[in-house]
Amino acid sequence: MVAADPDDRPRRSGGWVGRYGLAYLGINLAWAAPSQLLVALQLLDWSPDVKEARLAVIMGVGGFVSLVSTPLAGVLSDRTTSRFGRRRPWILLGTLVSAAALVVMAYAPGYAVLLAAWLVFQFFIAFAVTSSLAVAPDQVPRRQYGLVSGVLGLTYTMGLVLGTVLGDLLAVRTAYLVTAGLTVALVLPFLMALDDPRVVAAELPGAGGRAESWVPSPRKHPDYAWVWVTRLLVTLGNTVALFYLLYFLRDEVGLADPEGGVLTLTVIYAGTVVVASVVSGRWSDRVDRRLPFVSGASLGVAAACLIMACAREWPVIVMAAVVLGLSWGVYMAVDQALINEVLPTAAHRGRDMSVMHLAVVLPNALSPVVAAVALLRLGGYPGLYLLAGGLCVVGAVLVHRVRGVR
Repeated sequence: MVAADPDDRPRRSGGWVGRYGLAYLGINLAWAAPSQLLVALQLLDWSPDVKEARLAVIMGVGGFVSLVSTPLAGVLSDRTTSRFGRRRPWILLGTLVSAAALVVMAYAPGYAVLLAAWLVFQFFIAFAVTSSLAVAPDQVPRRQYGLVSGVLGLTYTMGLVLGTVLGDLLAVRTAYLVTAGLTVALVLPFLMALDDPRVVAAELPGAGGRAESWVPSPRKHPDYAWVWVTRLLVTLGNTVALFYLLYFLRDEVGLADPEGGVLTLTVIYAGTVVVASVVSGRWSDRVDRRLPFVSGASLGVAAACLIMACAREWPVIVMAAVVLGLSWGVYMAVDQALINEVLPTAAHRGRDMSVMHLAVVLPNALSPVVAAVALLRLGGYPGLYLLAGGLCVVGAVLVHRVRGVR
């Protein structure tokens, strides 16, 4: 047996869930700190006249590496027969190599070394992210999917905020080193206590075909395909809406301190995400429903975008941040629980989770282009926010094409 039936598994203790959440916090902190601030600050110091172009190159090439390494990580994880399990070795490898890359970036003498270390980081952090996400459908009982997904949503958001805080409060080199240390310190306790059973080669079924070795068939697994499409649409809507926030506050709203405004909105957003993710995850477990939460949350994100399309006053924008945070918290928690329920096969959970994660990676890569085109061709910021909201509405409708989950 590759994994027990999710309905027959024993409940996971609060300590297990807590260690899992902290490990996921560490993994997300690892990429949040450099991508949010640290790399940009280094480029600002080294090459202020071409910082934008160099930042675009390093993030763009890094995103391409992530697109390649994410599905590779899932497939390799599924096919691993180590006596230490099939998830734990890859989480450990991804964490340690990523932390080492952060140390190299801290001492990088120039752009070339920084770029090379970032590409190594992007390649290996995908192994930690993909394998850690596969732990939940491997080991968590179905009646706790919502709770655990809510905790992961909470710690994901905490990772983003903590990464920003470290980059803002500490010197760049110190922030890198602290981030690397915290990443390892948060992940190792979970791995040391994780019971990750060995899978023998005879228990691994055939992949079924060259294409299906990497991507599950949408024809055979339509529920999985529809969840992937809706996640792509809603995530793209959310990332497009947030991409030009600083410029929106400065140029459209005329806020005196737009940087401070972004910080305030981030804190409000993060706080509401944290509350909504845990509450909604547990609630969806109790009522044994996923689709109404995912659809309603998608419409909530669309509503926040509509408010932003009309907003020109600071209190209205704060209200939009509250609506967006509450909606996104519900979406992150319950959509992840829905994903756990529609994964096609137990033997390929790593692959299937990695392909599903591309529905997050792709919007982050596409949002700069989509936002720029919307700003230029759709009448400025109102058109941009209406487009973002429209994407979320389409996602809210299409998720009801899922038939195997209520």
